[in-house]
Amino acid sequence: MTTPSIPAPSTPAPGLSTGGRDWWDDSADAYDQHTRRYDTHKRIAGMLTLLAPHPPAAVLDFGCGPGNSTRLLRRAMPDATISGLDSSPAMIKLARRNTSDPTIAYHCGDPTTGHPPAPLGRGCYDLVVAANSLFHVADKPALLRGLLPLLAPDATIVFSLYDTVFQPNHVLRWPLHRQHDDLLMTMLIERLRSHGHTISARDEDREILTETTLTDLFTTAGFTLRCQALLRLHRTAAERLSFFSIPATAAEVFPGIPTSQVQTAAASLLPVTRELPDQERSVFAFTATRSDQ
Repeated sequence: MTTPSIPAPSTPAPGLSTGGRDWWDDSADAYDQHTRRYDTHKRIAGMLTLLAPHPPAAVLDFGCGPGNSTRLLRRAMPDATISGLDSSPAMIKLARRNTSDPTIAYHCGDPTTGHPPAPLGRGCYDLVVAANSLFHVADKPALLRGLLPLLAPDATIVFSLYDTVFQPNHVLRWPLHRQHDDLLMTMLIERLRSHGHTISARDEDREILTETTLTDLFTTAGFTLRCQALLRLHRTAAERLSFFSIPATAAEVFPGIPTSQVQTAAASLLPVTRELPDQERSVFAFTATRSDQ
């Protein structure tokens, strides 16, 4: 998970600093523990592996974090060259420590700066997987410009977007859905209000993409974009509260509120998690294939 620096209190994707502070370096251990405890990220990464248009020769896991998705890619694509890229040194350190497979290479760097790590090479990757990382990037055009020199002429990027950050033109009506009022978020906001914070709803500090803005982003960069799959998730209250043990997530969903206070408020709700219903959430999966060659 990787993103460029953006002004405080915004939060980058795992890796770069915000206002002089590197939230994802701070979050590496908590994020690693979260992805080990819950399988949401594994399910999303697994869905993306199914969208590769052909058996890839070289795969780049963009925003690899502690290597959880990279190791999944190795199992799904045993014959490919696999590389993980993240801008957080702490994440890369964890990824290397957690990975016993010597054929997986991890690199620390940020493509949005225009200077990706030299060992990545040029023009070699025919598949880039961005599992839950693209929506964290503030300057997405710069990211695509930075990735282009690394890609083969027919390369494909596969990536995921939660329905909190992607709004299709038409509201999707999920058959037989059981969507409850979000009691957990209401309770969390009330806890934060009791500490003097003027807040009435979650205030995510990340870009909300539409069909038009997302298509324009990739078309301008020379890609043909398609929405290829939709994953419906059921997330327990305990899993959702676990997200707020991650400083970067706490800062991103509640910008301007000290992350320690968000974490304390979330922890105070743990005793009631079994009484709260699961939340249904959709994850969109996309392919973007180079069309400018």
